[in-house]
Amino acid sequence: MPIIRISGKLVYFAHVPRAAGTSVERYLRARFGPLAFADPGYLSVPEGARWTRSSPQHVTRDALDRLFPAGFFDASFAIVRNPYDRLHSVFLRQRDIEQTIPADMSFADWVGSLPQPRFALDNHTRPMLDFIPKGARIFRLEDGLGQVVDWLDDLAGNSRGPREIGVSNSHAERLAFLGRETDTQIPQTDESLRRAIIDRYAADVYWCGYTPRKERPSMTNEQPTRTVILHYHLFKNAGTSLDEILKRNFQERWVTREFSMAGGDNSAELAKWIESEPEAVAFSTHTGIGPVPEVPGVRILTVMILRDPIARIRSAYRFERNQKADTFGARLAKETDLEGYVRTRLKNPADRQCRDFQCSRLAPMIPGEAPELDRAIAAARDLDALGNVADFDGFLARLAEVLKEPFPEFTWESVQANVSKPAKKAEANSEEVTALLEKANQNDLKLVDVLFPEKPAPAD
Repeated sequence: MPIIRISGKLVYFAHVPRAAGTSVERYLRARFGPLAFADPGYLSVPEGARWTRSSPQHVTRDALDRLFPAGFFDASFAIVRNPYDRLHSVFLRQRDIEQTIPADMSFADWVGSLPQPRFALDNHTRPMLDFIPKGARIFRLEDGLGQVVDWLDDLAGNSRGPREIGVSNSHAERLAFLGRETDTQIPQTDESLRRAIIDRYAADVYWCGYTPRKERPSMTNEQPTRTVILHYHLFKNAGTSLDEILKRNFQERWVTREFSMAGGDNSAELAKWIESEPEAVAFSTHTGIGPVPEVPGVRILTVMILRDPIARIRSAYRFERNQKADTFGARLAKETDLEGYVRTRLKNPADRQCRDFQCSRLAPMIPGEAPELDRAIAAARDLDALGNVADFDGFLARLAEVLKEPFPEFTWESVQANVSKPAKKAEANSEEVTALLEKANQNDLKLVDVLFPEKPAPAD
């Protein structure tokens, strides 16, 4: 459990074994100074003389919760890794470095005989989520460590110091130091071995977004005989334009319906809706929330479009200001300027229209205690077709590719529907409002940044 001070903040790094933890620790030392509660020489101490059952850097979340009161740390973060690759890395270390595994033992045989004790192998075989405290920022190793440097820049309030996290404690590096050579190749994926690892680390696989929804065990046993499109239509995210394209393609087989969101999960109602419309192909709703529904015999292709959150909120204000409706948002937009609209909506914690709205709609697709942003990112990656308003035509081209096999006749052309024009006088104090919105939408901004690293100019 390495602890570091960054610009006066106390930060905890949840060191997941075999997920670049040593590399990150070296970077933290080089940039911010000495680490507390980290003991690189722990394993060199005779077992009987060790004061803990695992090295301090591999402390589990339950121990952390007992030792440190809630709110003690200003921030925390962790690096995770594909469980299959991570476990193979543990295998290589134990076979070639620690030599606790016979040289001729296969990876599959070792996985089948993994030690069960909780503190075995200095906690190297424990699930990743055992180490990560609630609310920690989670980064996937496969997405590159540059994002960790960016996050630390934000935390530190500067970009001084090393700009890259180097590779440390790699298997090749250790073998070279010991003067040994061995086969380090990951064996060709065997489905039964892959399934065994997925089953053993099911929570890691699910919550860290390593297995797409279509590859997870189904709750139903029926093979799909029907394919439908489920459009999660987010307000002011070009959803009307997409619906227009779907209607042109499927005509009366395009249907739309809204649902109560009071219970927080209406996926069962969505499933009943899909079952009740056996002739429909494209389903569109603004109010679907919760895990993607499972319907016996139906393959559901999920579609969603995201947007720069600041541009989305400005567009929502313009739309509601001109909308002929008696909703709270429409009345408020007509009665006040953009700043008043935003400040009023932000006063109500339950009103997410101006506060990380997109994360609030994505995260419920993956229920649990993981941070909302991490669940939102994992859910977005799980969608069959994910778009960005700023690259709407590019999204349509990708959607056509997804639909090519089930719907080969699907066609599209660029279209803009339900576009709201700026109300310049009502949108005065633009810089002040932008700063207010940026503060309230940090997770949505990160969401779009992670999912769309190549950024087109935001659409108005």
